[in-house]
Amino acid sequence: MINYGKKKKNSAEKKCIICNKSYEYGYDLFGRGCLNNLYDEFGISDPKYTSNKEKYLIDAIARMNSKYFLSREKKIALAKNYIALSYLNKIDLNFTKDEKNKLKENINNISPFKTLQGSSLPEYALNDFYKVYNDYIKFDEAVNQVESNENKEKNTSTDDNNLKTFSLIFNINKIKSPLFYMAYYDMQYIFWETVVVGGYLFDKPLSGYLLRLSLNNKGEYDKEHPLIIEDEYINKLLFSNSEFKKTIDDLLLKGEINKGKHTVAFSEGDLLYAIHTCDLDLNFTKKENGNFTLNIEISDTYDFTEIKKMKSLGKSKTTGFFSSTLNNFAVISSLYGVIKPFRFIIKIKIDNYRIEA
Repeated sequence: MINYGKKKKNSAEKKCIICNKSYEYGYDLFGRGCLNNLYDEFGISDPKYTSNKEKYLIDAIARMNSKYFLSREKKIALAKNYIALSYLNKIDLNFTKDEKNKLKENINNISPFKTLQGSSLPEYALNDFYKVYNDYIKFDEAVNQVESNENKEKNTSTDDNNLKTFSLIFNINKIKSPLFYMAYYDMQYIFWETVVVGGYLFDKPLSGYLLRLSLNNKGEYDKEHPLIIEDEYINKLLFSNSEFKKTIDDLLLKGEINKGKHTVAFSEGDLLYAIHTCDLDLNFTKKENGNFTLNIEISDTYDFTEIKKMKSLGKSKTTGFFSSTLNNFAVISSLYGVIKPFRFIIKIKIDNYRIEA
C-alpha cells in the first residue's frame, strides 16, 4: 500500500503537472506545494486524518461539480479541466472566452455513463495554463503601475523595471504554442493600446495615432492606396524639428528640385517614435521676394522589421533605451500579427517659406 504524501527512498522522480517542479512524494499528480495551494484555491478544508490528500482533493472536486460514481480516471480528467478553468477565470483577456467554453463542455460531458474520450481532457497541459496565468498576473501588475499617478512622473527606474516585466509577453519562442500565442496576442494589444499610447508615448500624438491605426487596420492603406495625412499639427511638428528643417533648407540652397526622393532620419521626440526614417519628395518654386512655395510629400511604411541595439535609436542613452526596446517589442508584435503594416503619405504645402539664416 502506498503511503501517500510521504517521501519514499529511491522513488522515481516525478514532476508536478501544474508547476512542473520535481518531487519524490507518493502523489501521482501534484507536488505538495501545489496541492496545498489547490485546497486554498477551492476552499476545501485540509483533511487532517487522511493518508491521501491528493485523492481527497480529486474526490472533493467531483462533489463540487455534482459528479458521482466516476472512475478514478474520470475524476482526474474532471480535476484537470476544473483546475484549468480556475486559472482562466482569473485572466481578464479576450481569448479565455472560447477556451473556458471548451473546458465547461468537457466537464459537462464527463459522466459515469459515457466513455472517457481524449477530447474530454484540457487541450493544453495544466503547466501551460499555470504559466499563462502567472505571466498575466505580472503583466497586469505592471500595467496598473504604469497607469498610476506615481508612475506618470516619468520615473525612469520604474519604467525600466516595467519594460523588463513586459518583455515576458514578447517571447518569440512561444508564437507556435496556441495557448501562449492567444494570451500574448491579447496582452501585447493591451500593452500597445493602453500602456504605450497612454503612458510611455504621452505628449507624442503622431506616434499614438499611427500606432492605433496599425493595431486596428484590416489591410487598408497599401502601396497603391496609402493613407493621406494633411494636418497642421504635423506640419508644425516637422518644421520645429532641426533635422527636418536642415534637410529642407539644404535642398533649397542647393536648388535640388524634382530630383527624386531623399531620406530623412529623426533621432528624438514624437518623430523618432512615429517615423524614425522616411522618404522625402520636395518640389518647390522660388518667388520674387526670395521665399519659396513648397510641396512636400513624406512617405513611409509603418512597420517594424529589424531588431535595434540600444544606441541605434535616439540621441540620449535614455531615449535610445526606450525607443530601441519599444522598437524590438514592435518587431515581435508584428510577427504575432498584433501590429500590422500600412503605407502613409504626409502632404505639406507652404506658400511663403523663408530660409532662416
